[in-house]
Amino acid sequence: MTKGQDTGDDWTQTMRWTARILALVAVALFVLFLAQSGASKLSALSWTNPQGIPLLVVLIVALLGVLIGWRWELVGGILTMVTAVAIIAQTCLGSGTDMFLCSLFFTLPLLVSGALYLGCCWRTRTVAVAG
Repeated sequence: MTKGQDTGDDWTQTMRWTARILALVAVALFVLFLAQSGASKLSALSWTNPQGIPLLVVLIVALLGVLIGWRWELVGGILTMVTAVAIIAQTCLGSGTDMFLCSLFFTLPLLVSGALYLGCCWRTRTVAVAG
């Protein structure tokens, strides 16, 4: 752990590890999906459909964001939040607004993880400035 992350604050540590566990859950679900149906689904994707390769690229960037958040909470949190909103937008763009709740539940681990990373960053910087 770097000096900036060693706050000694129990809430910050709880937020940090909750975000990391949610990040692992999101990455594990994506890897499981790719392992079970990846080859058949990936060959059918196209660039013209918003729910095709563009959605896959945004999802990969979101997963990279939660992993980057392990080291750099601000960058990972912003990247995860922005790409989670982009996933919701692309899902609604491809299927209509009736899929909003479905896409919101799908991206909920990403949204919560990104918000927790940003909260950890804010709390860590507040403690560093005060100390």
